[in-house]
Amino acid sequence: MIGGLAIIVLAALSWLLLRPKVLKSDQWRAIATPLASIIGSGFLVSVPILRDLSGSWAAGLMALLLGASYLIGAAIRHNILHVEPLLQNGDSTRTIASLERLSHAVLAVAYFISVAYYLSLFSTFLLKPFDISSDVAIKLTVTLCLLSVGLLGYLRGFDAEERLEIYTVSIKLAVIGALLVALFAYMLSLYFDGGIPWIPGHFDSSELPVLLGLLIVVQGFETSRFLGNAYSPELRVKTMKQAQWLSAIIYLGFFAGMIPLMGAGTGTDGVAAIIDMLMPISWVLPVMITLGALASQSSAAVADMLGAGGLIRDISGRKVDIRHAYALIAIIATVITWQTDIYTLIALASRGFALYYAIQCIVAAMSAHRLARMPLMCGYLALAGLCGAVVFFGTPVEGG
Repeated sequence: MIGGLAIIVLAALSWLLLRPKVLKSDQWRAIATPLASIIGSGFLVSVPILRDLSGSWAAGLMALLLGASYLIGAAIRHNILHVEPLLQNGDSTRTIASLERLSHAVLAVAYFISVAYYLSLFSTFLLKPFDISSDVAIKLTVTLCLLSVGLLGYLRGFDAEERLEIYTVSIKLAVIGALLVALFAYMLSLYFDGGIPWIPGHFDSSELPVLLGLLIVVQGFETSRFLGNAYSPELRVKTMKQAQWLSAIIYLGFFAGMIPLMGAGTGTDGVAAIIDMLMPISWVLPVMITLGALASQSSAAVADMLGAGGLIRDISGRKVDIRHAYALIAIIATVITWQTDIYTLIALASRGFALYYAIQCIVAAMSAHRLARMPLMCGYLALAGLCGAVVFFGTPVEGG
């Protein structure tokens, strides 16, 4: 019964989100890029990780991570409104301009790795039903995906990449909505049958580095910073907030709905653990979560490619055409895929994102000082310290 309900909700949400009126909305298109990246693979791996860290307190820890990410997003939004105009008009100080260039270089490296990483996970799930797990087959599939997306961007430009991303984000949200309805229906059935199982909360201070590393799970809102060629600063600020609010609702709703399943035995880690946890409800949900995983990885990869394309354009002083930037990203990500162990390099990418945030918070603090807003300056410096702690002490996890 719950499986049937999930299918009905999936169909209804797919119809709602894939309507032309929604797909053509500038506001929805501007929300889709940061939202796609925020709700990436971390959406799937964070539940079993935080469950092991804190039992049924997992939703509380996720709320802390989401709160920290929203505050860091405030620094990025400050820079969109107050630092970008200075950089464009040449009115910024030499220090701010240098820090901006440094942060962009750090983020570019992280993006190149994350695009390859997301598509590696996508290929793994795509080939799994066919019982294909060889490293060469996965890398060949990643290469084909990268060449396809890179060629699409080269031939059709930003609009085509964004359209692809919007479709995958819409499908992903429809799947997530169906999962949430199914989870809360299951929770209600347990409540009326005798009570909801609860795992006592626990947290050891020795696990703090893992919690710090999980800040990267809710990374992705910074992509709004590099959509300036398509959307106004005001719209990017507004839609970044909305993307963070919506992702917070989704994360917390999913964690709350998973509470009855926190004690479910799992024989595997990561996304496979989620599949094991959902199996007691209905066979339909593991199928949906696999579909959600495919949509999550593809949309997150395209979102980071969009962000990286805008980043390369800005770093080059708009000398590199956005179409050429997408082709360049595809080539570099392909080289990374074949020449490196992506699961090792994701640790460097995670630290790269944290370092970018730290530098952006410092830039925001300098801007706030220039505007004589001292409390705001102190807040941004505190956030820079938090991001620095992630860089030096955080234990990165797969996802982001």
